[in-house]
Amino acid sequence: MTQYLIATSVLEAIARGSLADDARLRVHSTLPFARPHAMDVGVQGQECRVTAHLDARLGENLPALAEEARFKIGRALARMTGLTVTSVDIVFAGVFPSDSR
Repeated sequence: MTQYLIATSVLEAIARGSLADDARLRVHSTLPFARPHAMDVGVQGQECRVTAHLDARLGENLPALAEEARFKIGRALARMTGLTVTSVDIVFAGVFPSDSR
């Protein structure tokens, strides 16, 4: 069996990309010294754990939105890497106004 390593930055990019088409969510912009990564992805063996720090559009149902984000992130990482995603924790770090245009 061939073994390979996937850079953490690649895993983070996959997680970010899985949410790119959802206008209700944004990956939280962090201060560089407060938290270096808005997407924290850890791998141990064949298992992957994710903590995603997100901003939600004002007025959204946060529990439902978190569940959708968990599903999208977990599915993308599992499909693209073959890893077993054991948990995806969503932390809502802020809100942003809806676009009224």
